Amino acid sequence: MNDRKKKKTPARRSRPASGAAAGALLIQNDPSLFTALINQSNDAIFIVDPETAAILYVNDKARSNLGYPGDVLLGMKIHEFAANVKSDQEWTAWVGRVKAAGSAFIETEQRRKDGSRLPVEVNVRFVTLAGGEFMISVARDITERKQAEKSLREERNKLEAVMSAIGDGITVQDREFRILYQNAPHREKQGDHAGEFCYRAYQHRDQICKGCLLVTCFADGRVHRRETSAVTEQGTLHMEVSASPLRDAEGRIVGGIEVVRDITERKSLEEQLLHAQKMEAVGQLASGVAHDFNNVLTAIIGYANLLQMEAKDGGPGRPYIDQVLASAERASKLTRSLLTFSRKQTMQMKALDLNGIVRGIDKLLRPLMGEDIELRTVLAASALTVMADSGQIEQVLMNLASNARDAMPQGGRVTIKTSLADIDPDEAGGQRGGRSVLLSVTDTGTGMDKETQKRIFDPFFTTKEQGRGTGLGLAMAYGIVRQHQGTIQVSSKPGSGTTFTIALPYHAAAPNPERPAVAPLPGGNETVLLVEDEAVVRRLLKLVLEYAGYAVVEAADGEEGFARFLEHQGVIRLVLTDVIMPKKNGRELYESISAVRPGIKALFMSGYSAEIMQSRGIPDQGTHYLPKPVAPDTLLRK
Repeated sequence: MNDRKKKKTPARRSRPASGAAAGALLIQNDPSLFTALINQSNDAIFIVDPETAAILYVNDKARSNLGYPGDVLLGMKIHEFAANVKSDQEWTAWVGRVKAAGSAFIETEQRRKDGSRLPVEVNVRFVTLAGGEFMISVARDITERKQAEKSLREERNKLEAVMSAIGDGITVQDREFRILYQNAPHREKQGDHAGEFCYRAYQHRDQICKGCLLVTCFADGRVHRRETSAVTEQGTLHMEVSASPLRDAEGRIVGGIEVVRDITERKSLEEQLLHAQKMEAVGQLASGVAHDFNNVLTAIIGYANLLQMEAKDGGPGRPYIDQVLASAERASKLTRSLLTFSRKQTMQMKALDLNGIVRGIDKLLRPLMGEDIELRTVLAASALTVMADSGQIEQVLMNLASNARDAMPQGGRVTIKTSLADIDPDEAGGQRGGRSVLLSVTDTGTGMDKETQKRIFDPFFTTKEQGRGTGLGLAMAYGIVRQHQGTIQVSSKPGSGTTFTIALPYHAAAPNPERPAVAPLPGGNETVLLVEDEAVVRRLLKLVLEYAGYAVVEAADGEEGFARFLEHQGVIRLVLTDVIMPKKNGRELYESISAVRPGIKALFMSGYSAEIMQSRGIPDQGTHYLPKPVAPDTLLRK
């Protein structure tokens, strides 16, 4: 055992030095290697004395970036070309801040030798070498990045300008309904809510809104639209909202685009169009009713007039006849108002002083107001001439005054005012532009809200108790003013009274004088062809004409009328015919008769208006139009 030889332990090899230690060893043995390494860097490297700001070492990239050859940079101070510090004092303060922070990372500019500026990104650290403290600054040229950022910024500005010019409010939201972007119109109306959840920002909710379009959009990937409204301090805001999916390059839905369009003005125009169509429809109905009623009134007024002629003054039946005629006349005015409302009534237009109309109706309005309502008139100093039908303007004033009275159950004041104004067409709003005569009726009553104001001129709309109002007074006023080429506006607030303002075109000519008194009723012995499809009206007119001495040939329609004319053409001197009849209407009858005897005189009757007669082609020369109801004296004067 003792002779056994001991095994030799192989010698352990020494471990290689670490990479950092090896690098340091190589650099110590060959300093040129250090120089070669830092000169390969794409960044400019500066070794600086932190006490003096003097440059102790630079690599080749620093020289090429700044345009200084050789060792010119050595010994220069940093603030000779760095934009972030400009003096020794600023350098000392800046170094103190960097030491306190341990390092610095900034964007700044450096001045090249030729005076141009180089944008750089600088990373600064302190190191200890050979027992001394130095500052190492690595500056990266970011010219290309800055140019790219500038281009991107310009493109973004262009895009933002386009998005803002659209006018609609646009937002971009992610799948969690977080607002990523708002264009300027949306920010102006809704406020800046970038980064917030949509439902919290606009609806103050803690969860997604029920019926949210983006939810549906995310589910099916389609575009969805709907109209909605919101009440604001400025009134009701109508909006059209659309939601579209936002997809990435792979087609995945990563968010949504919501576009909000203000359609309040469009809705207002639609309401105006609907209102106009409604007025037209009701007007057509009113015109038809007035036509039929006028035929009935013709018979009532005619026979009552004949009875009045036969009855002796003071006779037992005379008061009853007078009352029948008075009631029929009121009914006749009602049909004229209906036709005016529908724009189917011919106006008797002439140049009138509006002040004179107001003075004339003043005495009628005061009893209407009652003892607890003060009526004031404030008239312009000079005449205000308008082309108008005085009776229709009086009707408007009566309706407005009656409406004002009913708005003041506890009493108050009504003021009627006239004035002349030059209205800028660009600022006219709902009023007519140019020189206008203004007529306003103001009360101190209960006033009305905006919704009521929107409907105040609608036919059959009334705020009065059931049985107290027809809802036609203001609608008729609207129709009359419109037929006078004018406008009527209402201004009111609850509890602050109401003002109706009418604007009529100013007429420069002087007002027309009053019409002379009418002549006595004429008569004659000529033969008249009477054509009327309403038997009761035909019998009445025949009786009236024969009462005045005329001979009458009668017919029930146009075809019979032409046949009777051919039988008696040698003696017939006038054709008195209804316009709307079966088989052959009044125009067709007149054309047939004129072909046989050109120039024969004709008188047309109708419960419709002259406007409709013209649309039916009633000829002008040698003809006249007589609106129903036809009173005997009116017929005989024609």
